[in-house]
Amino acid sequence: MPVPKPNDSAGPRRLLRDVVYEQMRDAIVDGTLYPGERLNDDELVKWLGVSRTPVREAIAKLHAVGLVEVEANRYTRVASRNEEDYREAAQLLAGYHELGEKWGTPLLASSERKSLQKRVQQAAKRLGEHDLEAVGELLDIQGELVRSAGNALFVRTEEPLRLPVKFLTPVDAADVDFEPLTERARLLSDALSPA
Repeated sequence: MPVPKPNDSAGPRRLLRDVVYEQMRDAIVDGTLYPGERLNDDELVKWLGVSRTPVREAIAKLHAVGLVEVEANRYTRVASRNEEDYREAAQLLAGYHELGEKWGTPLLASSERKSLQKRVQQAAKRLGEHDLEAVGELLDIQGELVRSAGNALFVRTEEPLRLPVKFLTPVDAADVDFEPLTERARLLSDALSPA
């Protein structure tokens, strides 16, 4: 019997630990798993439909980027929100994103620039309306500019910083200073304009 050949168009294979990490990361950032919530291995294994090993590996990676707190033999839980951590991480991330704009924008194809500019303009409008989801959208757009810079080290250091900033962003719109974010989006839109 001939063995069927794999479909190469399905894309590269991904490690289970990476899939589990992404699922848990997204659940933490979007609030499905809330700050301070204890993470029980058995419950996570059932929820994700995987064995304990990829769950443990994902928790270790989430701990390394500051989304999970671990105290040996005591607890594993989603990190708590901390205003000081947010300010420091957001300040550092802003510097990364300025470099991403400087290095990445010139390397974008015309169609990519137009697409990103449109997204930035939409985010600016939503930020002006104090839409909390627009904060994360602006951060992700700036992350795309970092990726477009073509520097692998830059990319590997920006994303682990962007995730905690998204997680630590206040959940109450009244606690967010939207004015500088809206201004940043407007400046970025201008930078993405065709030369």
